[in-house]
Order: sequence, then C-alpha cells, then structure tokens
Amino acid sequence: MPIVMIHRSSRDDAPALTAAQELSRERGEDLIVMAAGSGSRADGAAELEYQAFLDQVRHHLDSETQWRAELIAPGDDPTEALVEHVETIRPSVVVIGTHHRSAVGKLIFGHDLQRLLMDIEVPILLIKPPRK
Repeated sequence: MPIVMIHRSSRDDAPALTAAQELSRERGEDLIVMAAGSGSRADGAAELEYQAFLDQVRHHLDSETQWRAELIAPGDDPTEALVEHVETIRPSVVVIGTHHRSAVGKLIFGHDLQRLLMDIEVPILLIKPPRK
C-alpha cells in the first residue's frame, strides 16, 4: 500500500514531505503526493498548475524516493475531493503538515484540516514544523 501526503501549498508542507519521504523509505512503500487543484478552466491552466505543483514537490524530495504527484480536480468541494481520492487509493497512512497554533487554534485545527482528520478512514500522521 502506498503512503499519501496531502500537499496544501503552505509553509507546513516541507516538514511533512520530509517525514512522508522517510516513512516511504522505512516501509518500502511508494509515496503519492496529492493536492486539490484550483479548478480553473482557463486555457492551459491545469497543465501550468500541475507543473508548478511538481516543481514544489521535486524541490523537497530526492531522486531515491519512488513517488508520484496527483493533482485532483476540486469539484464543488476540494476537501471532499481529496477525501474521496484517498479512499480510492487505500493508503497505509496519510501524512499532513500542520503548524503551531494559538490555544484556541489548538482546539479547532481549521475547517479543512479538521474535515480531513475526521473524514479520512486510515491512520493520519500530523507533522508540525520545529519551533524557531
């Protein structure tokens, strides 16, 4: 089974990508890095967005890791699209980056992250960046 890393295009992704890569190596499982696209219908937008996504991921992963990137069509609800796609892949674990939050933020992670945590039916590994 593969490992899925949900890329959310934030500062939280670099430590999560590193952790997903290390877990992939330890377990001998392929890594799938996925994100929800913007859904733009402009000519060439999907390809440009996918290339930018690939460039971001390549920047953090080395050539020894077996991985692929999947940019998911967001539909009406990008978070739901990610959850549904994770269900079709059936990974061993999902890796998601998070960041340090205030006391209230610790209770409520953020709507999209909270939905991912509640709706994905496989183990989830949350990675927070080191404090500066």
